[in-house]
Amino acid sequence: MALERRSVVSVILLLVSVTLIAAGQLFMRRGMIGFGQIDSFAAFVNLVWSGLASPATIAYVWAGMIVYAAAVMVWLQVLSRMALSLAFPMMSLSYVLVYVGAAFWPELDETISMYRIAGTALIMLGVALVAQSRSN
Repeated sequence: MALERRSVVSVILLLVSVTLIAAGQLFMRRGMIGFGQIDSFAAFVNLVWSGLASPATIAYVWAGMIVYAAAVMVWLQVLSRMALSLAFPMMSLSYVLVYVGAAFWPELDETISMYRIAGTALIMLGVALVAQSRSN
């Protein structure tokens, strides 16, 4: 019973980490849409300086980095509980969550296409196959 409970906790932690990674990506993308394209080192310095001098100017970027940091903390707990060869492929679920989240967040202006849906379905199939390997 203790092994089953630990396994459930591990899966929950893994899903939390995946969700936080996806949320961090979505927030950072939203923030960068507001900031603009970085096409030079000077533009990157401007991003960093803006973020330090007036954090509200890139609030979504900051939120994304904070959420990403939380994901890393949860991920370390996952790594202490699960084999890397099982846990890491599950991170591919973040691609699915990012695609779905970006498609439904109007400000991100992402395109939904059959090719992207098919690719997302293949990722989910791959994750299912890796998850099945756990019991074999």
